Amino acid sequence: MIYLIIKETDYDTLDNSYDVINSTDNNNKANDMLQGYNLINKRKDTSYSIVRYEQPLKLTKEMEC
Repeated sequence: MIYLIIKETDYDTLDNSYDVINSTDNNNKANDMLQGYNLINKRKDTSYSIVRYEQPLKLTKEMEC
């Protein structure tokens, strides 16, 4: 499982943009990163969040019905 730190930028005339700015496989480290990014963020149009990403399962021949 991977934790992605997402930066969201809010625009008045365009759709919001989303950028992956960091990643880790450690939940505690991801929370620390998020707190750090939020602490240094001075822009009102920018926010940060965590998304948990799990790699999708791949079907093999044995799994098919």
